Amino acid sequence: MKQGQDQLMPALSISELCSEAADHVAKARLSLFDESGNADRALLHLDEAIFCLKRLLAHGRTSGVTGSHLHSA
Repeated sequence: MKQGQDQLMPALSISELCSEAADHVAKARLSLFDESGNADRALLHLDEAIFCLKRLLAHGRTSGVTGSHLHSA
């Protein structure tokens, strides 16, 4: 388990979770296409993006929101 995941995570809004996930995907892409081509760093960013999306899913489930009703503001 990652060090940050075993602690209580701060509450983020849906838009903040989406933005954080998108940032990690962008960083993963940059990691792959910079001169070092660091695949390990890219995978870490993708793991973080997946973690954000899991938090988004959990938020939706606790709010009683289904995928068809989840819209950004």
